[in-house]
Amino acid sequence: MKLNYALRSDVGKVRLNNEDNFFCNGLYREDVTQNTSSFIGATDDRRFLAAVCDGMGGADLGEIASLLTVQNLTPCSIEDVAKTAASDLQKSNTAICEAISKNHGRPMGSTATLLYIDQGSAITCHLGDSRIYLYRDKTLQQLTTDHTRAQRLVDLGLLSPEEAPQHPGKHELTQHLGIPEEDMILEPQLSEPLPLCPGDVFLLCSDGLTDMVDDAAIAATLATSGSAENMAQSLLDQALTAGGRDNVTVLVIQVPKPLLQRLLRK
Repeated sequence: MKLNYALRSDVGKVRLNNEDNFFCNGLYREDVTQNTSSFIGATDDRRFLAAVCDGMGGADLGEIASLLTVQNLTPCSIEDVAKTAASDLQKSNTAICEAISKNHGRPMGSTATLLYIDQGSAITCHLGDSRIYLYRDKTLQQLTTDHTRAQRLVDLGLLSPEEAPQHPGKHELTQHLGIPEEDMILEPQLSEPLPLCPGDVFLLCSDGLTDMVDDAAIAATLATSGSAENMAQSLLDQALTAGGRDNVTVLVIQVPKPLLQRLLRK
């Protein structure tokens, strides 16, 4: 299958620096002093890897952490995802912990939300509260579960899903990169292989989008915006219009429908 993709990343309207980073078909934000990034592209579905990583630490530390994360990511076959993801995330965690030591113990960290696609199948791998969505058959599905204290309370039945966005623990991460092995064991959430379907749209995003734009608006955008480029730009614009209180990174991957299906739809 062919894939179309588009990325938009912006510092937002409040923060002074962009701590987000991304990985898409070998591209990532190498120059972390640049606060905006955008690109579009197309490829086939063999050993394709996309990721969004939201750095934490303030000053220039967050972007160091997210950069170290994406620099250690490796595309692979669908059969090797579990082994490769575990190895790459461990390398990233070690690199971030070493950077913490070099910075006199100043804390830094990063989320890591990864989408592996290979020959008709997709697998998600996830740490933190950046998200992956799938829009298919007019339905939006969140493929990742936030690693936050609020979500843990939801899982335990102590908090409703409707209450979670307002809970003070909604950004208190229970899993992320940048934690020494002696303090916590990393437990990435790895999905089962998901067969691709023509018309699928995957969205990877940092919480700078989901804090500003609700799922209903995301679904409406993915349903009506046409190209991956238009979808990504529209979602970024909505987040900025709503206040842009955080860095915003949006990565859209689209599995196009065959030409005949598109003509019949019109």
